[in-house]
Amino acid sequence: MKSARIVKFVFGLVGVLMLAGAWLLYQNTTKFIASASRAQGEVIELLRVESSRRNSSDTWRPLVHFKVPSGETIEFAPSSSSSPPAYDKGEVVGVLFDPADPKDARLDGFFDLWGGATIIGGLGAVFLAFALGMHFLLSDEAGAKRRRPR
Repeated sequence: MKSARIVKFVFGLVGVLMLAGAWLLYQNTTKFIASASRAQGEVIELLRVESSRRNSSDTWRPLVHFKVPSGETIEFAPSSSSSPPAYDKGEVVGVLFDPADPKDARLDGFFDLWGGATIIGGLGAVFLAFALGMHFLLSDEAGAKRRRPR
């Protein structure tokens, strides 16, 4: 019974920490969007990201360029990648960038902006739900043992 309490505590703690991390990612993205400038970019190349596992396929991330109001051309590649590629070479994409530091740019798409917070928050909710389920299940079992006549 003691090991179940430890598992419940660890899952609950991990869940809470993941939800806190998701909230911080959400706040960071919201702040970035509020101060960002918008531009149209173009996917100029698909960069292959080699898999670290033997049996996994490689993934692809776009290399995007866009112009800032000063006329300077900026190139960037988002940190996320996918298989199959989410973008095609030559595709026009929306870009959000920090006017003070145009190299701090992100694609204007749901997953590129909110994917990290969504995944971390979803996993955190699952961990917390598991811990709460264990808590109520173990509480019901303990209560049933106390109520049982001997």
